[in-house]
Amino acid sequence: MLSSEDKPVDTAASKQQVLSNISINLERESDRQQIFQLIDHLLSFEACLYHQILPFRLESNKLLLGMVHPQDGSALDYVNRILAYINCTMVSQEIATDSHRHILSAYLNYKNTFSSSQNQQQPPASMVANIETPENTQKLTDFPPLPEPNLSVLAKKLREEITEAVLTNNLTILPVPAPELSTPVEVLALLPPKKLLEELLGRVLGGGIGRLYLERQPYKGRILWSDNGVVQSVLENLPLSVFQGVLNELKRFASLPITTITEPKQIEKECVYQQNRVLLRLRVMPGIYGEEATLQVLRGAALKFHQQQQLARLSRDVLGISQQLSYKLQELNQRLILNSNLTSEQSDALESLNRIVENLDQQVKILTANSDTMGK
Repeated sequence: MLSSEDKPVDTAASKQQVLSNISINLERESDRQQIFQLIDHLLSFEACLYHQILPFRLESNKLLLGMVHPQDGSALDYVNRILAYINCTMVSQEIATDSHRHILSAYLNYKNTFSSSQNQQQPPASMVANIETPENTQKLTDFPPLPEPNLSVLAKKLREEITEAVLTNNLTILPVPAPELSTPVEVLALLPPKKLLEELLGRVLGGGIGRLYLERQPYKGRILWSDNGVVQSVLENLPLSVFQGVLNELKRFASLPITTITEPKQIEKECVYQQNRVLLRLRVMPGIYGEEATLQVLRGAALKFHQQQQLARLSRDVLGISQQLSYKLQELNQRLILNSNLTSEQSDALESLNRIVENLDQQVKILTANSDTMGK
């Protein structure tokens, strides 16, 4: 486990410290309210659902984090990036899957209990000022670029326009019709699965960071729609036939097989919707009572952040391959030198290959340095 400062953390010591100093009772109303406030202001409901985490308490610049899978590297990286903005560290505590699901269900009930005005409350100004994550694009700030010579600016703008045109031409255009926003939630539940999915997709594609969550319950299903972390509506008590029908239509929409899955599957697809580029991230996973799914829509600053992270990862992979090629070439060079029968043609070929690999390594390092700068 890594702390927010990317330093190793003693998991056992962290748990012992948490349990000895902080008592968490998930059935206690005050503890639940504290969790709900942290979900509202620090770690969004969708992030808690996706990474299977819960923020228990934030005290003395230390977050107590409940995790279903304490060794989940992607979850730890996500939380550490957020905590780095507010100069906090993290200690973790393992929780059961049932407890995690129970608390998130209670959170949804809590959000639905209050009036819409309370649902729209803004987080404290101090926290808004300190927290900037791709989960809430309204908190992101675009800083102006450094001054450049006019020719460089024009050339850069031209490259961006050409790249944008090429990418847009290669992207899938989503044929999702505009939703009937005036249709009551109760009426949506009566639609056939395909039409119901179209209505839900139209809603989730029309806002900021939209999400759909298909939750399977013992005898019924529930579909949650949120926008920028704020719950917009919930379809409750759906017959399992309708719920499974919507899930199957979602699989078809993402070109996934309709067969029941036994392990989580995730796909990402960049598309164009109403002349805007969006990224669709679909995850289908087995739940306690059967298949469930989440669909996340990224656009704007959140999409740009995702693309930069992807570029940084690819650049690191390419750098590793380039370095491995360089090491192998050095090994080949040493073995050929020991061969007294090396011809002049082989010697020239080896020299040319060394120059090519050296230049390749330099160019890859330049690209990697640029991508690392963009990813920060």
